[in-house]
Amino acid sequence: MQFERKENAKIRLEDAMEFIESSKDNLRNNRFKASIDHSITACIAANDAFTINHLEKIANISHYEALDLHKEASQKFNEDKTTILRKLLNERHRMTYRPVKADKDMSETDLKNAITFIEWIKEHI
Repeated sequence: MQFERKENAKIRLEDAMEFIESSKDNLRNNRFKASIDHSITACIAANDAFTINHLEKIANISHYEALDLHKEASQKFNEDKTTILRKLLNERHRMTYRPVKADKDMSETDLKNAITFIEWIKEHI
C-alpha cells in the first residue's frame, strides 16, 4: 500500500467511468473479452478512488491489497462490496491469463456487476 493524495480520487473515478464506457462499446461490437477486461479495470479504478478518498491509500500491485483496503475503507458504512470486487478480480485473472473464450452473457454479467460496484462507490465518496 502507498499514500495517495485525496484529490487524486476524482481522477481515478473519472478513469473508472471511461473504462465503463469502453466496456459498453466493446460489448456492442462483440469484443467480449475486452469488454470484460474494461469492466473490471473500471472497478479497480473506482476502488482506488474509494480507498484514496477514505484512507489516502492505494494498493500497490496486489489485488489482495485492494480487497483489504476496500474492507478497511468500508468499515464506517457497515457494508462493503468485497464480494463483487473479489469475483471480478478472479474473473479478470481467469479471462486475462487463461485460454478461456468469453461470450456475450459473461460480458453482460461482468458489466452489470461493475456498474453496481461503481454506483455504490459513487454513493460512498
